[in-house]
Amino acid sequence: MDFSDKIKRSVNNLPTLPTIYSQLSEAMEDPLATNDKIAKIISSDQSSAFKVLKVANSPLYGLHGKIDSISQALMYLGYNEVKNIVFALSIMNIFSKDKNVKGLRPVDLWAHSIGVGVITRSIGSAIGEKNIENYFLAGIFHDVGKLIFLEFAANEYQKVVEIVKEKNCRIKDAEKEIFGIDHAEAGRVLAEKWRLPQTIQEVIYYHHNGEKSKDASKLLASVHLGNILAHALGFGFAGDNIIAQPNPTIWSTLNLQKGSLLKLKDKLIDDYSHTIKLMLT
Repeated sequence: MDFSDKIKRSVNNLPTLPTIYSQLSEAMEDPLATNDKIAKIISSDQSSAFKVLKVANSPLYGLHGKIDSISQALMYLGYNEVKNIVFALSIMNIFSKDKNVKGLRPVDLWAHSIGVGVITRSIGSAIGEKNIENYFLAGIFHDVGKLIFLEFAANEYQKVVEIVKEKNCRIKDAEKEIFGIDHAEAGRVLAEKWRLPQTIQEVIYYHHNGEKSKDASKLLASVHLGNILAHALGFGFAGDNIIAQPNPTIWSTLNLQKGSLLKLKDKLIDDYSHTIKLMLT
């Protein structure tokens, strides 16, 4: 069995989706489910409820202390956004935090992914997207394949990190050299197992390219650009120090005004700082 088969089979050893997420998804599909019922599901997990309130009151959402109950969080942020926050927090608890390799720690990967989530959501707001519930989650989840490598093939992933240092190459290229697949493909295997929305699966698999074939997706383009900006701003560490050039096609997809991202820089740094403290402590 080659490494790519080993990784794909190892994904089956990961738990199914967290119970609280499954319960939330089921309740939200029920047209008779009330705000109180959904709030009770979240509140049944005290750790999740506490962090949802913390994140809801962070500068990321601009509500600054207005939210003091899960019911209010659902009202102000919307069901899907709260569900995505719960999901992100749950996924962070599934993967081991001590599967370090020399030069790359899970906490640094999560810090990078959270940074991409913060930037992606800000880009969604900047381009006037009305439905940006999945933007934060897509950014956080884009590099989950790296956590799979760390979880199930730490020794081999150490070689990946060494190749990156020796050749000064992108980590995805070193992954292919060792495993035959990169983290984008490994992540998609997990996303398929968990039956995540197709849009999230596409973000995980195509985030390096910024486009799926010729299909223009604002969410995918936003994560692609968010990933590059997180590298440039030093948000966490994703395994290499190479700042890639954005795919030129994303500019027409996003239709961002000239200079709009530069204006966001200070806010992005502030939002990132607050969100990191909330989600990683």
